[in-house]
Amino acid sequence: MPARPRIPDPEQGPLQRFAYDLRELGQGKVSVGWIAGHEQTTVSRAALYAALSGTRLPTSETISALLRWWAGNPADEVLGLDETYVESTWAWVERLPRDHEGRRLAAEWRTRHLSIARRIEQEREYRPKAQRVTITAPREQERFITELNNLLQLTGLEDELWLILGSYSSKVERYLAGEAIPTEVSCWALVEVLIDFLPQDVDPLNVTTRLTTSAEAARAGRARQRRIARNSRTSSD
Repeated sequence: MPARPRIPDPEQGPLQRFAYDLRELGQGKVSVGWIAGHEQTTVSRAALYAALSGTRLPTSETISALLRWWAGNPADEVLGLDETYVESTWAWVERLPRDHEGRRLAAEWRTRHLSIARRIEQEREYRPKAQRVTITAPREQERFITELNNLLQLTGLEDELWLILGSYSSKVERYLAGEAIPTEVSCWALVEVLIDFLPQDVDPLNVTTRLTTSAEAARAGRARQRRIARNSRTSSD
């Protein structure tokens, strides 16, 4: 599916800079879709695209999958390496020749990734727990639910969606009930499941963009509602 993540703003902090630079690294090289479809890739297409959006820190496995083709080169890897004591996620680095540029690049990206991960963890540790409050679904979430409903109706199988969605059905039911909002990865994954059942004139990129944008607005709306509820509680105390 030819979905693309939004372009991150490198001026908005290290996470956005990380995603922006990663996109730059991949310019002119094999596509994310090609990497996702390779038999040796174990990371989903949705996760690979999400790594380039800068909205959250991707896993080491996701970064490694992109760097193997964008920093290294599988064609240069030497087979037959004893990987018993080698971290499986980065085993491809050890298979590169000792003087290969991909080794240096992989080390730099791993260091950046770990640095951002530590910073995020520290922020979580020192962030005070917010008061639990009860809120109603904001208008942004209602719009997201409408957007999702419209997408599901395009399949023409509204009453038999479980046939398409399988184990994903329970998640979609929670989204429609306003009990949860999908992440970007989940939005891309959902459209990938539905794509074969949508009309031929439906643009997958447009559908995915609308859904992820709507979900992001819904999360922002809930954050706003919680903030208002907490401030009201504080004022009344």
